[in-house]
Amino acid sequence: MNLVESVARAASYLERHGVSSPRLNSEVLLGHVVRLERVEIYTNYDRPLSAAEAEAYKSLLVKRAGGCPLQYLTGAAGFMGLSFEVGPGVFIPRPETEVLALKLLEGLPPGRAEILDLGTGCGNIAVCVALRHPSAVVVAVDNDRRAVELCESNARRYGVSDRIRALVGDLYDALEGRSSPLFEAIASNPPYIPESAVGGLPVEVRDFEPMEALLGGPDGLDVVRRIVRYAPAHLKSGGRLLVEIDDGQVEEAMNLFDGGWEEVRYHEDLAGRARVVEARLVATGLSGVNPCSEHR
Repeated sequence: MNLVESVARAASYLERHGVSSPRLNSEVLLGHVVRLERVEIYTNYDRPLSAAEAEAYKSLLVKRAGGCPLQYLTGAAGFMGLSFEVGPGVFIPRPETEVLALKLLEGLPPGRAEILDLGTGCGNIAVCVALRHPSAVVVAVDNDRRAVELCESNARRYGVSDRIRALVGDLYDALEGRSSPLFEAIASNPPYIPESAVGGLPVEVRDFEPMEALLGGPDGLDVVRRIVRYAPAHLKSGGRLLVEIDDGQVEEAMNLFDGGWEEVRYHEDLAGRARVVEARLVATGLSGVNPCSEHR
């Protein structure tokens, strides 16, 4: 069976199992197996699959039909035109998060800028910021060592590991006992799905992605509250905080910035949904809270 025939049969199989975009999934998985780009599958349409390739392709298709995310099967996820290494147990970057990275970049000064990326995952935001702002220095934090290792791997891949420091820890706890500057900006794509919504998540999210990277308490804002509360102790005067949220949380999230903040606003993603809340610190330390004195 040649490549095009294999794709057609695979697409039919995935469609019967309810996989969205079955043709695209079939092409990507086959390309991964035979090490060809999607377009090259068609320019090499009459190339047959070896027995080993056919078996490997079948195995991936069965896993995809069972709900395993395409990105985990190929080990790669796209973000802002780049390909990032990903793996099971680490949150997969979403296109909606690109607005967070873009708005973060828009407000950075042209010179050196220290950035804190909380919940970095595979490091997609940290790497994109470092690539697009050659004077940016990013501290990337995640409480999962696997995520931190992926962040370091992606930083090396794109040649920015000298400006990204990846740390294991729970939000600001990762900075304790370390020499750390005040930051020009803090950005985070935290867990923000309400616990009650877990049953409505797609199978490939609910059964395969890490719940600790998705669920944010009863209303989804538990982690966001912690990020906002302790941000002033880590920001420069006039520094910015940008946090991704769900469209239905925007009003409550904006209300968290109730003292010492200005220019509180939200940004929409490409689908027109409120996706990022941003605020600027009036003066460092106005909250009067020492982040090392209370539980976070």
